[in-house]
Amino acid sequence: MRTSSILSLLLLTSLCACSNGELVGVHINLAADGSGTITTRALMPIAKDTDAENRTKGVNWTIRAGLISSQGTFSEVETVTLGDGEVTFSPQLDGDRPGLRVNIQRGPEAKWIETLVPNQKARELMAKAYDPSGRTKEIADVLRFELVAPGNVITSGVLPTGRGVQADRDGSKATLLMPVRTAIESGDAFVWDISWLRKN
Repeated sequence: MRTSSILSLLLLTSLCACSNGELVGVHINLAADGSGTITTRALMPIAKDTDAENRTKGVNWTIRAGLISSQGTFSEVETVTLGDGEVTFSPQLDGDRPGLRVNIQRGPEAKWIETLVPNQKARELMAKAYDPSGRTKEIADVLRFELVAPGNVITSGVLPTGRGVQADRDGSKATLLMPVRTAIESGDAFVWDISWLRKN
């Protein structure tokens, strides 16, 4: 009898481009006027049989999941929120050093986290399908925020500090890595500040 636990082979072409911990997250491509594109990558349970399963005989499938990518556009980044308004964006686009402040609420009740990843037990189960060798014990355990700014990023910093939380920059890209375990801990909201040089 078919068990519909929680996953199957993930979209390997998509997964290979990411490390085990950074399968999921939020990517924003921001224009100088505050408009842009947002892409989310979420690890989700899949209940329905896949075509690959239906066309394979003699197998009792037990694990099924998918990496779901969604993309949309916005006209003003300050109107964008994640979860139940738990992640917000405050731009300062005037002057020679424009910037963006991202406020990220944390804690076990933060809904934005569960929109991107299931619980730890499910992620450990999914790891068996992602890496049949058994070396990977848990997948999607790090959330990745990424901003492509309309100019070279000169600052990317986060407060308060947290276990495994890292802010970085490279060219026009700013990144924030946050372990899921840290995100679900109770504590003050994380504030990620990014600034960039305005293009002439």
